Amino acid sequence: MGIRFEKDTILNWINEMGKFLRLIVGRYEHFDPEAEELDVEKGYKDFFLVDRSFFVEEDESALANFADGLEPEQIRPLAQLLMYDGLLQDDKNLLKKAKFLFERNMSKTGAFSFEDYGFLAKIDQAIAKP
Repeated sequence: MGIRFEKDTILNWINEMGKFLRLIVGRYEHFDPEAEELDVEKGYKDFFLVDRSFFVEEDESALANFADGLEPEQIRPLAQLLMYDGLLQDDKNLLKKAKFLFERNMSKTGAFSFEDYGFLAKIDQAIAKP
């Protein structure tokens, strides 16, 4: 189920995923109903080779197993994709899964990022919203 890349390929993957995430962030932060529809499903298929429905339907255990098959550099972008998808769709299930991945990635890698803590705060705020 995992995706393995050579070093140059993973760098290209990270660059392309970054471009896609910038489109999603722009859509979220500057929502314009007149703008062209953004196909978030395409991000799941193109970058993780799995349908969005997998992330919607599966539990955290299946998500953890999926993440274990990814390169470490791919987990944070997946968490960001889930987060912005959840924010755009007001889907608390996706937001909880994004939070799970952010926290799991931080504990596994020991990496500390102020940006990730900002994402976690944004997720908590959206989940707490009635």
